[in-house]
Amino acid sequence: MTEKQKATYELWFLGDFCESGVKGRETFNHLLREAMELRKDAAEAGCDFGGVEICAVSADGKDVETVFHCRMENYKKDNR
Repeated sequence: MTEKQKATYELWFLGDFCESGVKGRETFNHLLREAMELRKDAAEAGCDFGGVEICAVSADGKDVETVFHCRMENYKKDNR
């Protein structure tokens, strides 16, 4: 099975695809760290809309499940 035939995690920020990797704990942890950094940088730049999302995507690409999601509005409330 090639990497393209495996389930993946995908990182999306403000509606844009950022990166993906083969589904597993290591990939999820990496994308979660990236998501937190993107969220922090955006908040520091004054962004108060949109959000960051990590999705689990099946090998055939037909099933997509959001496994982490945080809106920028929530980040600003949590970090006053």
